[in-house]
Amino acid sequence: MAFGEKLRYLREYQGISQQQAARELHIGQSLYSRYESGQHEPNFSTLRRISNYFNVSIDYLLENYNEDDTVDPIDFDHFVLHGNYTLFSRFPTQEEREVLSNVVRAIYGKRK
Repeated sequence: MAFGEKLRYLREYQGISQQQAARELHIGQSLYSRYESGQHEPNFSTLRRISNYFNVSIDYLLENYNEDDTVDPIDFDHFVLHGNYTLFSRFPTQEEREVLSNVVRAIYGKRK
């Protein structure tokens, strides 16, 4: 998934409008729209603000990982809480994500 698609997914998943996201990121709505459409890329400072705002890593936003890397339980837990997936053909709620995270933590002996 490209950066713009991932940005749109994160925003829509959280039920945030482009206007609201742009306002809270201190950028114009038209610039934010160009990020989502892939017409423009953010600078590092803005990328860091986006990462913090959506509570995801910059690596996640940029898909900067090696598919051959082994994923440890902490990374899987992050995916459960913030990743792009569906359950029964719909996006899980934040409450469902937290329940799944607790299951993962129980399996691997990690507690919140």
